[in-house]
This record gives sequence, structure tokens and C-alpha cells, in this order.
Amino acid sequence: MPLNAIAMHKKVSCKRLRPNARFQDWLLHLCAEAKAKKSSLEPILKEAVESLEKYPLPLKTGSECIILKGFNKKLCLYLDKCLSSLNKDVLSENYDNRGYREPSSSVRPTPLSPILSSQLVTRSSSNSPVSETLSNVGFSQRQGIIASNPDSAISENLQENVLSDSGLSNSNKKKRAKSIYKPAHRSGSYAILVTLLEHSKQNNSNFSMTKEGLIEKAQIHCEESFVRPKAGSMYTAWSNMSRLLAKGLVTKTRKKNAEYSLTSEGEKLAIELLEASKNIPNVNDMIFHDKTSTSSGINVQLKKKNDPTIMEFNKYPDLKHDYRSLKVGDFTWIAKHKSHPEQELVLPYVVERKRMDDLAASIKDGRFHEQKFRLRRCGLKNVIYLVEKYEKNKGLGLPLPSLLQALTNTRVQDGFKVRSTNSLNQSVRFLAMMTKRLTIRYGKMTLRNGGEECDDSDDDLKFVVPRVVKLMTFEYFNKSSAKTKPLTVKDTFIKLLLQLKGVSVEKALAITNRYPTPHSLIVAYYKCDQQEGELLLASLKYGDQTRNIGPALSKSVYHLFSTLNPK
Repeated sequence: MPLNAIAMHKKVSCKRLRPNARFQDWLLHLCAEAKAKKSSLEPILKEAVESLEKYPLPLKTGSECIILKGFNKKLCLYLDKCLSSLNKDVLSENYDNRGYREPSSSVRPTPLSPILSSQLVTRSSSNSPVSETLSNVGFSQRQGIIASNPDSAISENLQENVLSDSGLSNSNKKKRAKSIYKPAHRSGSYAILVTLLEHSKQNNSNFSMTKEGLIEKAQIHCEESFVRPKAGSMYTAWSNMSRLLAKGLVTKTRKKNAEYSLTSEGEKLAIELLEASKNIPNVNDMIFHDKTSTSSGINVQLKKKNDPTIMEFNKYPDLKHDYRSLKVGDFTWIAKHKSHPEQELVLPYVVERKRMDDLAASIKDGRFHEQKFRLRRCGLKNVIYLVEKYEKNKGLGLPLPSLLQALTNTRVQDGFKVRSTNSLNQSVRFLAMMTKRLTIRYGKMTLRNGGEECDDSDDDLKFVVPRVVKLMTFEYFNKSSAKTKPLTVKDTFIKLLLQLKGVSVEKALAITNRYPTPHSLIVAYYKCDQQEGELLLASLKYGDQTRNIGPALSKSVYHLFSTLNPK
């Protein structure tokens, strides 16, 4: 079959290769400029160029480009300004259906505008005649880029003005001053630099410090811990050392047993930070106003070098605190005689600190109820249960609702004050605020040794008036709370009852007040039949709410002791 016959059975359609050549050239120039300057606008411009190439219809104004992906108002405004800056002759030029200027164009071609051949797209059709021959395909010159075309109506200065007005180019923007690294106040980097500076001033012969010594002294200048990462993070304050080494502010002498020292630049920056910090009020100035005192009575075995709790307390140099072995609780407050500091009275407050994972572990091994029992019996009327969140409260060992229910029971049934904090830093801040509060209120009172008595409670603090308050001595408090002291039969009976499910300290005390020993309870059961024995303890009142113990718990206790023979 002849070639002409085959051609008659094909339909030839013509598509524009560059329907918006002018816009495309301008955007390509912008994209090249952004790439050369490593501007953040490069990916945006590339996306706009790609979407413009795919659009098959010609666009008359830049505002019409807003329908395309990658175009925003500023980019459309830039194209409109470029159009308005061209002269009428250029705007009135005829473009063929492929987006190229006719050969009669008055604008001469440029080396940066290579001649491109047009292509025709064909598709099969059985009925359509050939409307155009394939042999007479013409070539034409595309419009040159504005910046490289000497005859273009828009000048380079005008182009820069348009770019600057539209906010899409960084060419005419003021060069940003080279950013100077300046650590935040009380950050890890700040603490390291300031500590090394202080060490160099104190030791003229040796300016370097080991990692352990640097961490111990730098913690007081930092809000974050150098040894314990934040919840949900892998980094500590010490992680900032790699940044200081990379910036040449600190030098590292050797790999093993490394020592760190300041460079000349690091020393200048540390001096600036130290001077600037003098005008910044720190947290300690806002909380405490007493003179700094040296801690006395510190148990060296308890003071671990990198203990995070001790490091947090070191952030408050004005907070007077001692490290001692408490037999019950984790924190308490003592008042010392001004003339005879060996005379110490315990304020009626004790704090039991629990992290959420520690709380779950204590519930599982039974320490939770035993500790609450000892806190109730310690003689201090105000017990604060301080709970810290841990790792977003995930992976605690027990369901979170169960832990929250245990804290609710501690508040309602045991009468403890439950306080929740998000971190160790917040817990120490809470203790510092409590110290200030108690110092102000008890500072106006006369405190006397009351032996075993402690006649002050939190309700009495609502009215601060000069009066005499009887408190127990610290020595008596610690001895009376010791675990190793001989237990009475009643105390042992209480601890036994606490092992039963549903028995709180209040319920155990109510039972032992009526039946002080197991023998007395067994004798009472021996005199009852089964039905009376199961309800023997049901009507007993417990707690401040005068609620009944109830038949369920009474039945459980009965079945535990009723099988025993009182003889």
C-alpha cells in the first residue's frame, strides 16, 4: 500500500509545546538565580515551572497562573509586573500555535535562547484525512531571557525592584549578618563555658578540667541535668559539648581521660555571658532571700557525685538543706535554735516523693501500704505525697488508671495531700516554695520542745499570729520512725491486716482499736456463729467520714481468723 494511503487513515493533532513561553523563561531565570544563591525559594520555583510546562493553554496574565500548583499571589504579581514593564511592540508580537514567535519578530535571538524543533503528536484514526503534511515543519526562535537580552524593555534594575517588591527573590535583600553563636542563659553550653572560665581564673597553672569535675561544677549553672536525659529525649546537657567543640570554643586534649579547656574565642564568649547574666534575675533571687549557708550534718555516703536530685538542689544555693538518713519519708523541715543549733525541732510536714514507675513497683511488692502506714504513725500531721511523671507515663508496669486510683485513695482514705509534678526540676521548685512559705509563717511563732506532742496542723497556718507551738525533736522523730524498733503486738496486727485486699490504714486502725490483738478477735469469733461472725466488723466506723467497714471486708477477715482455735 502506498505511503500516502496510510497517511490518509491517520488524524494529526497539533499541541503547543510551550504555550506560555514568556512566563516559563522568566521563571527559569528566577530558578537559576535562586539555585546560584542557594535560596530557599528554589523548590517553590521549580514546582511552578513544572506545573506551567504541563498546562496546555496559553495564559494572558500572571494572575491567571494562580490556578496552577506552586503559584502564589506574590509570584503572580511578579509576572504581571514583568508584563507591564515590556513595551507594546513586544506584547503585540504574534506567537504561533506552539508558543514561539514568528520569524519576523523584531527581537533578535540571543545565545542563551537555543533554536528548538517543534514536534507533532499523532494518534491513529480510521476516518480522518490528513490535514497537515509532516514534511513542512518549521523552526522558530523562542523569546530570550530578560536578564540576558540586551534589547529587552525591562532593565536589570527594574527587574530587581520587581523581585524585591514581590518578596520572591533574595538578590536585593540585605545580607544577613553572620550569626554569632550565643548560648541561652542557664543552658548546657552556657554552664560549660562559665564553669571552665571560673576554673581558669581559680587555677592559673591548669586551665583544663575532666568530664566528671566539669559536670559536677557546671550543674549549678544549668537548668537541665548533665547525667539524666529529659523525658522523651536521649540528650542531656552534656550533649552540648559536641557543639562547643565543633565551633572551636572548647578544646579536647586527648581521647582517653579527656580534659577540656577554653579557647581564646570561648573565653571571650564566656566573659560576655557572665557579664550579661548579672542583669538577669535568676530563680533563686525570686524565691529565697536568706544568706547562703554551708550544709552541715551531710552523710557522705548519701551524697553521690552525680546524683540528679543533689544536682537539682545545687541550683538553689540559698536553699538551706542537709542530707540525712530519714527513717520515714524523703523530705522534712527542721527548725534550729539560733544560739544552740544542736537543738532541732521538726515542723509538722513530711514529704514522700514517688516517681510513677516507683509508685507502680511499690504497689506490686507491697511497700505502698506499708510506707503509708508508717507515714501515718510518724507523728507529723501533714503528709505530702509528691508524685512525678515519668517518660510520658508509659511502660510503668501497671495501668495508668490503676495508679491514679491508688493516688485518689491516698488522698481520700488516708488524708494525705497529693501533689503532681512533671519533672524532678518542678519537684525541687515545689520544695523550695514550701521552704519559703514555712519560713515566713513559723518565723513569727515561738517554737518549743513538746516531746512526743506536735500540736500544729496546716489549718492552723491560715491565721499567722505570734503564738507558742509545741513540736517534737528531730532525734525523737527519727528514732520513733525507725523500722528496726521492736514492734508491739498491735503494730504487727495492723501490718498483717494491711496485707488484705481492701484494707486501708484507717480500716486497720479501726479494727485494732476494737480488737488490739489477733487473740482478742479470735475469741470474739469463737463466741459467734458463722452469720454473726461474718458481720462482726461490718458496723465498725473508720476515718473522719464515720463510714462503716462493710460486710465484704468483714467476711474476708472472718474467714482468715475463724478457723483458728483461741486456746
